[in-house]
Amino acid sequence: MPDISRRAAILGGVAASLGAAATLAGCADAKASNTGSFLVRRASSVLTMDPARGELTNADIRVDDGRITEIGTGLSAEGADVVDASGCIALPGLVDTHWHMWNSLARGFGQTSKGGFAPSMASISGLFSPEDSGLGVRLALAEAVNGGITTVHNWAHNVIGPAHAEAEFEAMHSSGVRGRFAYGYPQALGAAEPMNLTHLREFAGSLPDGLVSLGVCARGPDRSEDAVWQREWDTARSMGLPITTHMASNAEAAALGGVEKLDARGGLGPDVQLVHLTAASPADLDAIARAQSPVSISPWTELQVGYGLPPIAAMQNAGVPIGLSVDNTVLSGSADMFGVMKLTADLPGGMDAKQGVVADATVLDWATAGGARSLGLGDVAGVLAEGRPADLVLVQSDSVNTAPVYDATTLAVRAANPSNVSFVMIDGVVHKRDHRLVRVDVDVLLAEAQDAMASIRGRAGI
Repeated sequence: MPDISRRAAILGGVAASLGAAATLAGCADAKASNTGSFLVRRASSVLTMDPARGELTNADIRVDDGRITEIGTGLSAEGADVVDASGCIALPGLVDTHWHMWNSLARGFGQTSKGGFAPSMASISGLFSPEDSGLGVRLALAEAVNGGITTVHNWAHNVIGPAHAEAEFEAMHSSGVRGRFAYGYPQALGAAEPMNLTHLREFAGSLPDGLVSLGVCARGPDRSEDAVWQREWDTARSMGLPITTHMASNAEAAALGGVEKLDARGGLGPDVQLVHLTAASPADLDAIARAQSPVSISPWTELQVGYGLPPIAAMQNAGVPIGLSVDNTVLSGSADMFGVMKLTADLPGGMDAKQGVVADATVLDWATAGGARSLGLGDVAGVLAEGRPADLVLVQSDSVNTAPVYDATTLAVRAANPSNVSFVMIDGVVHKRDHRLVRVDVDVLLAEAQDAMASIRGRAGI
């Protein structure tokens, strides 16, 4: 196991890099108690995403000690902090299934003096210190909560050294946001070199309890040699860790036959998430569906980087489990899951020249319950139901861009945006109230992010 004093020093440095006010906010998050009671009162609609309950109108949600205890009308407010939800839609916290959080400092870096996305990021990725990576994750998490995302899958694909992994994990753990940390590799790692599997094993044995679980993000057959990805697969599975990999992102990658390689070796399954599959063939999708490997799509970034149009309808028709993704704010610009839902709902109709190819209700499921199931977190996220952890958001339905309301699901998928999110609770702890983040000192966080990125740009000559 890693030396505890070394880890404490690293994590202390991460906290110090955020400044005094941000450090206090981070400590409050890490130690926030979910003991206590809340009554979310009179939501105009409650989209439970629970097939047994469906949508409720003019309903209350009672939360006690971090869990939903009742959903109904006229519930008791005794001993509870009452949250006025009139004029709001209540829904489960949104689930992002693939997000490179470390590079959130590089927002808008998709085109620079160095060229497009790949050369631009290559010019700066090696310059990120552990503190920079942790700060990028903290910035991403603040934006996630602001936009109603309560579960994240942090795809850490710039783990330059052990300290980078530890800094990213600590940023997640201290935030109080639910999620998975997918341990990865340095951006500059050669295709013949494996990730640091020795530290992965040490790291896995020393993690604290909490809302953040561990997985592995690997380069897979599309981006590493066969002996390398096979060793990484075997190691992750021997440790019981879920795996995620980019696959068939474009025609060139798809031509490598990575899906077929995985299928032939038993490398697919519910524990292996495939990301993008923009150029996947019908045979690929059939193999993935048979194995029930979940897929994460990120239509905004797939369009901008030139991967092409994600075959959303074909995935759905094949029976592939689907989750949605911001991917990165370098390309997407913002962590707007509402925008991701809207584009996901409309792209199949544009591709097939037919309205309604994918239903709004289906897309909302992919952003909540279905996304949680795809990460193996279906028992703790994505659904509002008695006995489950209280991860919920309120979306204003009486704003100029959301009213009048015809259908709550359509509003969530097509009209809402992060500015409409007025309240966010994760595991019974309030993170946003009255449109204000209450567990993050935003001014300090943004100042630190600006300074860190200015330093990185200066060293990169951009």
